[in-house]
Amino acid sequence: MKTPRVLVTTLFALALFAAHGAQTCRAQDAPAPSVVIEGPPKAQAQTPVASQRQVSGASTVPDAAPKSARAAAGAIKGRVVGDAGEPLAAITVYATPRASGANSRSQRTAIADDEGNFTIGGLEPGLYSLGASLPGYVPEVDPQTGRPSSTYRPGETATLRLVRGGVITGAVTDPQGEPLVAVSVRAFRVRDLDGRAPSGPYAFSNEDRTDDRGVYRIYGLQPGVYVLLAGGSSNSFGPFVSPFGGDAPTFYPSSTRDTAAEVTVRSGQDAAGVDIRYRDEPGHRITGKIETPAPQTGDGPNSVSVSLFYASSGVQAGSAFVLPNSSNNSFSLEAVGDGDYDIQATSGSRDGINSTSVPQRVTVRGADVTGLRLALAPLASASGTLVIEPASEQDRARDACKNSRASQLPQETLVSALAERPSKGQALSRVSTQRDATPDPSGAFTLRNLEQGRYRLALRLFDEALYVRSVQLPATSLSYATSPSTNSAAAPNATRAGSASQPAAAAQRASAPAPPSRDIFDIKSGQQLNGITVRLAEGAAFLSGHVVAEGPAIPPFAQLRVYLVPAEREHADDTLRFYETTPTADGTFSLKNLAPGRYLVLARLTDDASDAAPRPAFWDADSRARLRRDAESANNAVELQPCQRATDFNVRFPPPSK
Repeated sequence: MKTPRVLVTTLFALALFAAHGAQTCRAQDAPAPSVVIEGPPKAQAQTPVASQRQVSGASTVPDAAPKSARAAAGAIKGRVVGDAGEPLAAITVYATPRASGANSRSQRTAIADDEGNFTIGGLEPGLYSLGASLPGYVPEVDPQTGRPSSTYRPGETATLRLVRGGVITGAVTDPQGEPLVAVSVRAFRVRDLDGRAPSGPYAFSNEDRTDDRGVYRIYGLQPGVYVLLAGGSSNSFGPFVSPFGGDAPTFYPSSTRDTAAEVTVRSGQDAAGVDIRYRDEPGHRITGKIETPAPQTGDGPNSVSVSLFYASSGVQAGSAFVLPNSSNNSFSLEAVGDGDYDIQATSGSRDGINSTSVPQRVTVRGADVTGLRLALAPLASASGTLVIEPASEQDRARDACKNSRASQLPQETLVSALAERPSKGQALSRVSTQRDATPDPSGAFTLRNLEQGRYRLALRLFDEALYVRSVQLPATSLSYATSPSTNSAAAPNATRAGSASQPAAAAQRASAPAPPSRDIFDIKSGQQLNGITVRLAEGAAFLSGHVVAEGPAIPPFAQLRVYLVPAEREHADDTLRFYETTPTADGTFSLKNLAPGRYLVLARLTDDASDAAPRPAFWDADSRARLRRDAESANNAVELQPCQRATDFNVRFPPPSK
């Protein structure tokens, strides 16, 4: 009998609307913490969004300035514009340091003037995430990666472009076709318009509740492909208890997750008529216990969070908390529908996450799942030193190098540990798929909160004059996936960045052959891996051009990848000498921060074009060998000298066969 539920729903809706108003409860309108807003109310910044660097041609980094001038600049200037390039006035812009341990108190803000111009001063040398926001708007993204580019150094100029977000609207009705009031509706973005999955482990969501007509409207959506669900557990609307909170969620149009229809959202457009017929099915429970290590780290007992995700998309399906004073460390996840899920527990304190459980795959089919055990294990860390080496005297004498001097400081480098993904069918961790760190002025860095597993050390450079010369790992951490030729030499001792200030020694190192590089390492739970040495060197080359597609069936350029494969046999297993990029929609590509040398250039289809963070094709020896065979067959070679900028280079697809 439905009458009691209708009555409960009506009373709940009246209380909800009286307290908050029918149009004010939207998760995307939540104000950002620790940001003081000044200026007209219409321009108040709310949700942080990333910015995009102002570029010209293929270059994405401004011309290098003298290092002393750059270090003393202490300011990031720029402009905030809208869809058509019009200035957005009185927008709050903020710069947040990316250094390890940085917090909101380190954040600096500025307000754009009537022309949209802003200056954020008083910045120490380092890397900063730059952002601004306007209700209903979203940041413009890089067409190659599908992600905003938001990292800047003091002395650089940025253009922040905010475009109108999309809208999804519709109605939710019960099985008899009557409107449902105050039911939660969530929109999860599962792909961008080029088919790429979200770049992080979580699918971003926006949420609304239906009004007295059963109508919802979710705005401010990034363009892409979404799934919609109604009902189920939700914590986005405060302490109110929903009468639908115990139900299994209903996906649009009236489906489970496996059969849900998808909705395409475009910038500034409404996707209307996305109506959901509520299934009114009871949800299941997933219960279990947390096993904690002894003793726990941090300031006293730590709370534990348990998160449940749809295995196919990363859409969050539920969460639960175990308080520090819990007597039996048990957890219960409610309102779970049939399907495959990944479940993982994390624990931490005010200093951040310090332990996690191994992610588990859970299948729910018509019944509760009980008796799970999630064993927490301490996280690990990896630390080392970054050294920036000047070019040799011989390279400095080259005409191309005379105006190509590095201005990057150690603390302006992004060091990342990229987790190797599990095999198909295994649960995916939602905690440390990627960890970033920035070195201190001496070059020392620490990558924290690493789960047990295999990682690849990656460097992101913000100065086109530099390239990664070598990465040296302690011998005890070498991955068994590394080739024998790579493992043959012992890892040298870490070198402090200060030694690079000795010109003679630095020039001698720069002119000597680089030792074999090792960028893939294994790490155990709780381990503190020390002794990594990363060497950057001046004299990087640059290559840009076009993919020339031929044949009757030409795939979209987003499904292709352009590779640089080292032609020299001594670098055949040096993963730091392999490069790849995705062409833009018109086939243009660019590769920067390249080590000088001879390369084979290849364009081919990729198996992971839908992945926003694809696994490099040269990670393992077998894939690297296949890539080399394809490149040698295409026989499209290029010789890159130190500091050379080679442009208008054409790559045929499909490559010609011998």
